[in-house]
Amino acid sequence: MLHLDAPIDFDAIDGAPVDLLFVLLVPEAATDAHLELLRQIASMLDRKDVRERLRNAPSNEALYQVVLDVQNGH
Repeated sequence: MLHLDAPIDFDAIDGAPVDLLFVLLVPEAATDAHLELLRQIASMLDRKDVRERLRNAPSNEALYQVVLDVQNGH
């Protein structure tokens, strides 16, 4: 998870600049498990409250903690 200091225009569908990035590294021989991870990430980022929590996280550790909290239903 990365929170950019300066948002970047990626020609998103909604026209909004991008300031939150997820990087997912998947081994070449991986099964379709990574597709489930992508689904979970998309579902998480679809929630406005989660996006705000991520944007307000003061550190990398706090970003990670938000992700863990959301995965655990908090």
